[in-house]
Amino acid sequence: MEHLILILGILVGAAAIVSILFSFARQSSIIAFILVGIIAGIFRETVHIPHAIMEAFTEIGIILLLFMAGLEVDFESVKKRWKLLVWNGVGQIIITAILGSILGYVLLGITGTVAIIYFGICLTLSSTIIVLGYLKAKQQMESFHGQIILGLMVLQDITAVLALVILGSLSGEGSLAVSIGMIFVKMAGLGLLLVVLNKFILNSLFRYLAEAKELLFVGSLGWVLGFAAFAEFIHFSPEIGAFMAGAALSFLPYKLEIQDKVEPMKDFGVILFFIALGHGLHIDSSAIPLILPVLLMTVFIVLGTPVIVLLIGYLSRGKSRPAFMIGAIINQISEFSLILATLCLQAGVFNDRIFLAITLATIATIFFSGLGHQMISRLYDMMHTSLVFIDRRSRAGEQELEGFELQGHCVVISYNEIAEKVIQYYLANGKRVLLIDIDPDVHDVMRSFHNNLRCIYADIYDPDIWEELKFAEAESIISCMVGGHDAELGLLRWQDETGSAVPFIATTDSHRNAADLYAHGAKYVIQTEQLASERFEGLLNETGSAPDLLEKKGKEHYRKLLEGENKIGMNPKQKMEIEKKWREFRLQDEDDNRTSSTTNIT
Repeated sequence: MEHLILILGILVGAAAIVSILFSFARQSSIIAFILVGIIAGIFRETVHIPHAIMEAFTEIGIILLLFMAGLEVDFESVKKRWKLLVWNGVGQIIITAILGSILGYVLLGITGTVAIIYFGICLTLSSTIIVLGYLKAKQQMESFHGQIILGLMVLQDITAVLALVILGSLSGEGSLAVSIGMIFVKMAGLGLLLVVLNKFILNSLFRYLAEAKELLFVGSLGWVLGFAAFAEFIHFSPEIGAFMAGAALSFLPYKLEIQDKVEPMKDFGVILFFIALGHGLHIDSSAIPLILPVLLMTVFIVLGTPVIVLLIGYLSRGKSRPAFMIGAIINQISEFSLILATLCLQAGVFNDRIFLAITLATIATIFFSGLGHQMISRLYDMMHTSLVFIDRRSRAGEQELEGFELQGHCVVISYNEIAEKVIQYYLANGKRVLLIDIDPDVHDVMRSFHNNLRCIYADIYDPDIWEELKFAEAESIISCMVGGHDAELGLLRWQDETGSAVPFIATTDSHRNAADLYAHGAKYVIQTEQLASERFEGLLNETGSAPDLLEKKGKEHYRKLLEGENKIGMNPKQKMEIEKKWREFRLQDEDDNRTSSTTNIT
């Protein structure tokens, strides 16, 4: 491959410059990468880039993207919230896919059954990169709508993977049913192999790699490429192999550290794939008839997705705010859709015209969705009165609140160690406590914890919830969320607007956020880092840094951690590990006490 470094340097350098320009408009760099590829494609006659290089860019980019997609899959989120996802997730996928297929038939004249179905699926998938980027930037990963979106992304990933698996069987000879059956048999076999590897090899291997930081990146890269190569060797899709390789690592305790180390690998894959995709587009006068279809596809995704999710929210007796937020955040076509469309083009399911329409619609939806993301809260405030009919069908925790008086109660937001101490204090003083949390495991534990405690599954970002749970008549409101700054500020503004004088206590780990909360009227801010530093200063004054005294305090702390280990959300294996550590600690402590007693007698 002649001039590979020169070509790569020019393309990536140009992508960096265009991305910086797009960042000023708060637009996704994906658009920048595709545009660089398109510009390079326009001058393909003047500046020749070997086809083999662009094909290699495409294949490597897809492998790395799907590996990271598998690694980011949160199966635990789906397991916890499967009831909500049956409506919101499956409903969104089915309705959007059906309407998208009809749109493909009407606008583009797609007639083949397989092509129509895959076109609908392409319009259904939302961009994981953009959605997760928004939730992280706005600190809404732990919000009610954020948790549902994370589960929805998993369902969409599974849908895309199944579509890719079936796509691989369409090009085979012989019976279609037999080909699909063989593909799924191979997939099940690879899944079983990964379960065995995870249990006996991967856990120990990546524990070692996680300790040797410099090996974690190369080890992860070797794992994904090696498993993808093995999948191709057995005549299975290497792309699905890469996704399964990432999904296998998502079950490891070192998942977050692996994600942190291989994130640059994902970014590099994104750059390669989208530049190559843009370069492969043939945009000329023949694309003019596609302007109207692409415009209507964009309207359907950007404006139609929120309407679909709001409809599902109405039917499932949900609240308008989380439904609107979900629809307004996922209203763009995914990078996964472009991967699927690329493979459909290679398999002959799509022609160049369909592929170009999907790509242009992806660029347009990402652009307009990005603009909408900058004003989601304002858009909801403008539309709130029109969505009251949805809220009338939904009331927060009517059954859970039965027999619980919403006056003079103490509201605690989000369960953690701080909340645990706060709840214990109020209950010990005869107060009634209303705990608001979105973790089903917390509800299971707290349901019968105390007669004066009620646990509600609700969206703390929603002002309607504050009204329905009568925050204005509470004795106090304590937010134990770390990372819920926007919700806390919104609640303080609501108190100011309604004239509520209920004391509000917030929690943060940031000096800036603490000052911001005080400026908006918080009575006290639990700043976790400051309290920890003050406590440690007291410990130093008490022990004088004496090693034996510090060790004694450390053992006392370790004992408290094991005795009061918060097991909410742990799976049985994790609980057993904690209990094993506790037994080992007690035996060791008893041995130390016997040794100490013997020494004293001597």
